Amino acid sequence: MQIPRGWEATRPHPLCNSEEKMAKEPPKQRAKYVKRIKWVFYAPGFSLNLVFGWYPLILGLIVGFQAYYLIRPSEFVGFTNFQDIFYDSLTPIVFRNTLYYTALQIGLVFFVPIIISILLMEMKKSTIRIMMILWFIPIAQMAGIIIWKWFYSVDYGLFNGILTTLGFPTSQWLNSARIAMLCLVLPGLIMFGPGLIYIATLQNIPQELYEAAELEGTSLWQKIWHITLPRLRPIIAMMMLLSIIGNMQVFTQPYVMTGGGPGSATYTIIMQVYTLSFTNLQFGKGGALALILFLLIMVLIIIQRKYFKENIDV
Repeated sequence: MQIPRGWEATRPHPLCNSEEKMAKEPPKQRAKYVKRIKWVFYAPGFSLNLVFGWYPLILGLIVGFQAYYLIRPSEFVGFTNFQDIFYDSLTPIVFRNTLYYTALQIGLVFFVPIIISILLMEMKKSTIRIMMILWFIPIAQMAGIIIWKWFYSVDYGLFNGILTTLGFPTSQWLNSARIAMLCLVLPGLIMFGPGLIYIATLQNIPQELYEAAELEGTSLWQKIWHITLPRLRPIIAMMMLLSIIGNMQVFTQPYVMTGGGPGSATYTIIMQVYTLSFTNLQFGKGGALALILFLLIMVLIIIQRKYFKENIDV
């Protein structure tokens, strides 16, 4: 049977029918329909968060109080794992190294890009674009770490090559317990992508505020202190929160670049958790140490939230 010409164009699409039907439904029925549809989109993310987020957290909490075995039932041992962690000679070392790394990260990698971003806003727009491109260049973290490890090589590294060419004595870099932790932190100055966030925030500050301040004869420092920094405060607070959480869980940089050495100069808490759990198969001790780290991070976050105000008017 031949379909009349133009019939396809005049035939209503099924989706149009459903939209018209939904529009004719009472508001309460539409609200129920929207609520049900929402869970279709929530389900994948919620499931992944539940499986890879909350489940490991709860399991780690439980395992910390057990002698956990892979091939036989676990045994409840109370606080024995925590006592073993407390009396372990490596425990104060890994906590000291992790806190030292976090302090260096916040002092250098966190605050330096803020200062650079503020100073860039006083320069030409072409300079700002160049710096944004340098910060925006996508570099895989693992690839960047391996490249920096080659830079620090004592025998054939780039930095010692430059020092030799200029006639200066070479350095041990990652092989020196005195500066190894600093060497782990310095790559973050180059690969600190959130510097873009500061520049974007600064560009959204109304220029009328700076123009009014210039009419009153204020200096550059006064404009930064009274206009720029207060409006950066919410972003700085959020980025500091994320920085504390991430740096207290540092693992990749020391594991790839130094392996925790020289000696135990760069051996961190998460590296110890990894060694206890997956090398020594002492899952209970690893879970206990991870729980202690979780509590320490929570304490640091509470302190940060209490004493670092986000309100720009404070």
